[in-house]
Amino acid sequence: MTTTKKTASATNNAADSVMSAGKETVEKITKVGQETMQKNFEQAVEMSKGNIEKQTQNVMKSYDEVNKLAQANYDAMNKSFGVFTKGFEDVSKAWAAFTQSSIDATVAYSKDAMAAKTVNELVDMNSTFTKSQLDAFVSESAKISEMTVKTTNEAIAPLKARVEKTVETFAKPIAA
Repeated sequence: MTTTKKTASATNNAADSVMSAGKETVEKITKVGQETMQKNFEQAVEMSKGNIEKQTQNVMKSYDEVNKLAQANYDAMNKSFGVFTKGFEDVSKAWAAFTQSSIDATVAYSKDAMAAKTVNELVDMNSTFTKSQLDAFVSESAKISEMTVKTTNEAIAPLKARVEKTVETFAKPIAA
């Protein structure tokens, strides 16, 4: 019986060793699995943080760009209105000056017409006056038309530049 006890005891010791080794292996595997999961979780959190920070920076950068773009558009609009206002003032002054000179010429013609001694002299004076007034009107109209075109082009220039810049700015993300 002693041999049986020794064999049973040896078998129990071997089983205990195997159980102990198995338990240690399971504990090590569990520990490694937990550490790996923790490490992967921490990496995922860091990646998410990084992505969120990048996206936040991109949003803020986009907001700043749009804000700068809007401010520049506003400035261009003000510049355009300033050019238009100045041009309109110049055109108005030119018309007023022409009108004044036309009135002065008409008053002078009227005085001369009253002093005419013959009908032929009056007809000649009238023809000369009418031709000079028509020539002055055509000349002044051309001058004012040129002023208007110049003013329009100068007033549109800042707006055109801003439209081009805006299209360029918004086209960048699409092309990229």
